[in-house]
Amino acid sequence: MGLAEATLIGVGAMVGAGIFVLTGIAAGEAGPALILAFGLNGVIALTAGMSYAELGSTFPQAGGGYAWAKMALPAPFGFLAGWMSWFSHSVACSLYALGFGSYFGQLLRGFGMGLPLLSEAAETKVLAVLVVAVFALVNYRGSAETGRAGNLITLGQMAVLVVFVLAGLWALRGAPQWTGNFSPFFPRGISGLLMAMGLTFVAFEGYEIIAQCGEEVRDPRRNIPRAIMYSVGIVVPFYLLIAFVMLGAVEPPAGMATYQYLGEEAELAVLAAARQFAPGGVVLLLLGGLFATTSALNATLYSSSRVSFAMGRDFNLPGVFALIDRKRRTPHGAIVLSAVVIVLMAVALPIKDVASATDITFMILFAMVNVSLVALRYQKPKARRGFRVPFSPVLPILSTLCLLFLAAYLFRLSAIAWYVTAGWIALGLVVFREYASKREKEETGARALLEESTIEPIENPVVVALSNPNSVEPLVRIACAIARERGTSVIALNVVRVPTQLPRSEGRRFLDRAEPLFDAAVKVGEEMKTAVYGSLWVSSDVRKGLLEAIEEKQPSLIVLGWRGYTRTRARRFGTTLDPILLAAPADVVLVRWRGKKVKFGRVLVGVTASPHGRLALEIARAFADQFKAKCRYLHVIKRGTEMDSATERAFLNEHAKDGPPLDLEVVQARRTADGIVEAAKETDVLILGAARGGILSQMVFGEKTRSVARRAQSAVLLVKRKAGRGQTLLRRLFTEQG
Repeated sequence: MGLAEATLIGVGAMVGAGIFVLTGIAAGEAGPALILAFGLNGVIALTAGMSYAELGSTFPQAGGGYAWAKMALPAPFGFLAGWMSWFSHSVACSLYALGFGSYFGQLLRGFGMGLPLLSEAAETKVLAVLVVAVFALVNYRGSAETGRAGNLITLGQMAVLVVFVLAGLWALRGAPQWTGNFSPFFPRGISGLLMAMGLTFVAFEGYEIIAQCGEEVRDPRRNIPRAIMYSVGIVVPFYLLIAFVMLGAVEPPAGMATYQYLGEEAELAVLAAARQFAPGGVVLLLLGGLFATTSALNATLYSSSRVSFAMGRDFNLPGVFALIDRKRRTPHGAIVLSAVVIVLMAVALPIKDVASATDITFMILFAMVNVSLVALRYQKPKARRGFRVPFSPVLPILSTLCLLFLAAYLFRLSAIAWYVTAGWIALGLVVFREYASKREKEETGARALLEESTIEPIENPVVVALSNPNSVEPLVRIACAIARERGTSVIALNVVRVPTQLPRSEGRRFLDRAEPLFDAAVKVGEEMKTAVYGSLWVSSDVRKGLLEAIEEKQPSLIVLGWRGYTRTRARRFGTTLDPILLAAPADVVLVRWRGKKVKFGRVLVGVTASPHGRLALEIARAFADQFKAKCRYLHVIKRGTEMDSATERAFLNEHAKDGPPLDLEVVQARRTADGIVEAAKETDVLILGAARGGILSQMVFGEKTRSVARRAQSAVLLVKRKAGRGQTLLRRLFTEQG
């Protein structure tokens, strides 16, 4: 994922809890001082976020705070960081589920469809359990809310809140006495302010999920720090504005202060405010609340299962947490057990206690991350850091003290939440002593970790993308022939798709499927006396994985296989191939191979005076040198035209250089494609260049060329010369979508 997507993930997770669930509850505790509470929390969140930014940019890996604490701190603390991270994300899911239950219950009752025989509180919990079950199934099936759909939901939430703020500000114009709602500013003293700060801190934890996705973020050294800072910078002003309009524009019942009225409305306070100054937007806000809570729930359930999965993989939790569904490639054990914890918390505790427990566990976790930052600065001073926390270690230490103080202060709000948290920590120490410490010691000494072989940088390599075992030999032979002609080596690339629920490192579990491809490729390389290196690339999307690999390997030429058709009408060669053909910063050879026999004895080259035609002639010469192929050169003109072939003959003879002149066969045909197909009947391989097109042309290979490739009985190579930098940039901007 890129910077924008990572930022939106953090924003979406924060908005789901901070606005729609906690604003009213916190207003009841702090009164108008809620505005100050949001501002101070924003500062504390920013300081803790800096620690996440530095560690995420330096050590981008699954597990986030757990992985860093385990790296930096003594064994019990490293384990406890993961234990607390799993619990905090699970409890946050319980909070979002209860928020969903409240909003959906309101929607049902608005249509006269409330659940029969249940009180409002019981109805909320039943709906919470159902939504957790639904999203546990969604995560298991590998359809987590990601990408464009998730981004649209987040943008939709923000749009709803903009409407809410504007309506509130407009209402203030007609309420001249609104300033009285802010006096006294501290109706419950500093204690109320601290209580609200502790209660709403969970509203700022969404950026932690960005760090959880560190292995999926492109250029993490640059993008993780920016995404964290941007997400906090976007959300905090929204919090301040919404608190301001709710406290200023809402008119409470007689004899009651505004903050008291909002406190009684609790998690439904936003709806109560909308009924007063944005009546037409109540339904919109209700739907926004549903989208916000489900979006945050899904993202946090994903994060919760990822942390517990990472702990299971490291033998800190039982092996059931590390189980992966072979078909869907999702950590189903971690998902199910995380869902169980979420449901238990949602059913057992009131929403205020769930919110308090969430805050306490996150604040302890963030404090441990701050300490890990200070420790890793000394332990790994030479690590490449994409971002550095200023004034370290002073700033992280001050942030830690603030977090621990607020966590301790929440005991006054919810003693139950502290008892639950303390019990979970005690249980974690027992699990560590009796299971994790012993199991990890046993397993790490016995298991052999598969390390991906590193490839020394190769100048201008030829990359061949492999996926189908039946096409390995012809594709690799073509790549080796071109590589020998260019004096370089071959990288055999296989992209493994791993769902977003799993870290990229888990692609190694599926290496057994790639090894036969690599073995066959290396064998061909040995026969042709060409160095062939295997490279396993892991991505949640094969297309993106190929593009990322190409950008990193910087090949001079890419060899790709094509099945000869596409199932998508809007695509010319397929969802995976089209972006590479349009904008790859390298020469491209697209191969449609027919039959099982690999023969290069008879080669037919379509001659066109263009850079693509020059590449076609280069490949033909490589086949002649490496396979002793007999090459024929063809130019087809439409029957009845007066076109001559002088340009193509001169172009062909220029290619011959110091050798004897090359013969050009000129054929007339009613249709150009028909003439080429007919001429290719007595050949093994047909080589055709790309069409001439403008800078933003999406055709690359014209319809005639694709028709020939589909109809020809021989193997067909479609070749395209590398696009210029300007063309590549423009094509990516305007055509690389979906």
